[in-house]
Amino acid sequence: MKNKIYLSTLLFLTSFFWIQAQNDGALEDNLNISVVVPLQMDGLTTGQVSKIESKMLRMVSNYGISGEGYTDKFIIYPKYEIYDHKVVEGMQNVHILDVELNLIVKEVRTGKVYSVYNQEITGDGYSRKEAINQSISQMKTKGAGIKIFLQSAKTKILEYYRSNCDRLYDEASTMVNQKRYNEAIALLYPVPEEVRGDCYKKIQRKLDEAYDGYLNKTCEKNLIRAKAEISKNNNESALEILASIDTESNCHSSAQKLKAKIEVENESVEQTNTVKSSSVVQVETSKVRKKRRIKAVVKAEFIRSRHQGEIDRAIEES
Repeated sequence: MKNKIYLSTLLFLTSFFWIQAQNDGALEDNLNISVVVPLQMDGLTTGQVSKIESKMLRMVSNYGISGEGYTDKFIIYPKYEIYDHKVVEGMQNVHILDVELNLIVKEVRTGKVYSVYNQEITGDGYSRKEAINQSISQMKTKGAGIKIFLQSAKTKILEYYRSNCDRLYDEASTMVNQKRYNEAIALLYPVPEEVRGDCYKKIQRKLDEAYDGYLNKTCEKNLIRAKAEISKNNNESALEILASIDTESNCHSSAQKLKAKIEVENESVEQTNTVKSSSVVQVETSKVRKKRRIKAVVKAEFIRSRHQGEIDRAIEES
């Protein structure tokens, strides 16, 4: 009996990994690939999907990938296909499955495949479910083939960024001019440091420009929110909003004046807020705060783009 199961649905569980160099066999620092594992699919239980996810997490971890990055530009995802299902009759029937597992690295926008890893697996058990579980347990998480697969993807992705560096810069410039700062940050942040050269330097300058624009735009929005809270006599909420405004944003001085006005009216709130503010300053530097906020922007943009279905379509097309 032949049966086929493909991992392709509209609901996907995603894990995101920041590729970091740990040794000569590891991938280069600052290269983003999003690991995408389907959440639901016909024929497999949620638990079985979770096991596939765990295997992939272990695999990428073995080659220097840790969970920090988000990008909708490049993804790595699995395809699990049962191409043969036999039942050996006896005192208790034994189910034997022949499975083909493919791991695919793809550019989302164009659908171009950058690297493929293939593994044939056999699973057996006293039920179809047991046989699937056993086949998943046979998935490799390290080896020469996997190393070559990831290295090939890395080489091609770096070449993509080098070849398209100017185009990405121009596209981001348009976004910044249109005050689409979040999109510009999400576009430029994944560009790896290994691209190097003058183009990489100007991309970093444009990223800084986009971040500054994002800070100022966010500051203006928060200032309006704080004033709305004050009008409703929610001074504590207003203070929390004002405290979140970055010191490097253009409207920070206006926020501080408004904050001081509130604190004069409520001395106890002033004392509490002063303690909280000093604690934040001690724990988080400007550089750390910038990195954290950029990652939050990139994550939000990734989630937004996922809702538009582009990544799902890229996987289904394979």
